[in-house]
Amino acid sequence: MGEALYSRQCLGNSMEWVKNPTLLPLWDRLRVIAKEHEGALDLLRDDPGYYKLVRKRSGSQFDPFLAICIQRQHVSLYLTPLYRHPHLTSEMPAVLRTHKTGKCTLRFFAEDDAAIEHVGALLQNSLMAWVEAGLIR
Repeated sequence: MGEALYSRQCLGNSMEWVKNPTLLPLWDRLRVIAKEHEGALDLLRDDPGYYKLVRKRSGSQFDPFLAICIQRQHVSLYLTPLYRHPHLTSEMPAVLRTHKTGKCTLRFFAEDDAAIEHVGALLQNSLMAWVEAGLIR
């Protein structure tokens, strides 16, 4: 996992705001999965513990697509399409649905969680929902 070195190489002063540095490997695993969609979406932020993809409209206006953030005891994946397209939740595998805590939030606690294997497909389905809705061309 070459990308995992990111967590150790970019720490510097930006580590001061990370709520729980022990969760960086879990955050990085989710970040690597999300990075596959940087071509279709715009990278807004990529700092240790906080990663955000958006669809820029103009200037400083954008539609948030996802954010991956380290919290005190977990890593949150905020996926806006889950709010705008509720069918995405019903199509999720049960193991992934158990991680859903809000309208568009998934919480992960361990890097070896089997549910993480389904995140890539969920992100792809979410991206396709935005394409079908005309939000992305």
